[in-house]
Amino acid sequence: MKFIDKDMKLFGKISLIDIVIVLIVIGAVVAAIFYFGSHGTGLGNPDNHPITYEVHIKKVDYDFASQIIPGQQVNDRVKGYNRGIVESVEIIPHAEKADDLVTGGQPLKEYPDLYDAVVRINVNAEVTDRYINLSGNRIDIGKEAYLQIGPNVYKSWVSAIEVHDEGGGQ
Repeated sequence: MKFIDKDMKLFGKISLIDIVIVLIVIGAVVAAIFYFGSHGTGLGNPDNHPITYEVHIKKVDYDFASQIIPGQQVNDRVKGYNRGIVESVEIIPHAEKADDLVTGGQPLKEYPDLYDAVVRINVNAEVTDRYINLSGNRIDIGKEAYLQIGPNVYKSWVSAIEVHDEGGGQ
C-alpha cells in the first residue's frame, strides 16, 4: 500500500485536500478565539471598571459651552450609545500658539469671545490590558468624538483617562 496514491488520498482512504481544509478551519477558530478574547468583544473576560475620561471642546462661544451642566447624560452623536454622565465642566478662554515674527517664538495668543470647555465624564467601561472599550468603541487619548450633551452636539477630543478600581479609589 502506498503512502499517497494517484487520487491524492493518504493510505488510500483520506483526501489530503480534506485534511488541509480541516486544518485551516481549526486554525481560523483558534485565531478568532485569541483575537476576540483579547479585544473585549464577548469571547474573553474583560473587566468592567468605572472610568473618568476628560474631553476638550475647542473654540466655542461661552453661551454654547455654558449649557453643559454636571449630571447631564452624554451620548455619542454618530452611533447614539451612552458615553456617560458629566462630572464637571471647566470653561477657559481659548488660546493657541501663534508665530511671533519679531521674536521668533510662539507665545500663546488668546482669542476674544472663544472658549474651550474641559468636560470630565464618568462611565463604566470594559478595561483590557491594551485599551478601554465603551459600547464596542475604543476610548483613546487624542481620539475625536462627537458628543451630544443636552440638545447640543460638540466636536471634542479625549485628553485624559482614569481607571478606578471597584473600591472607588484610583
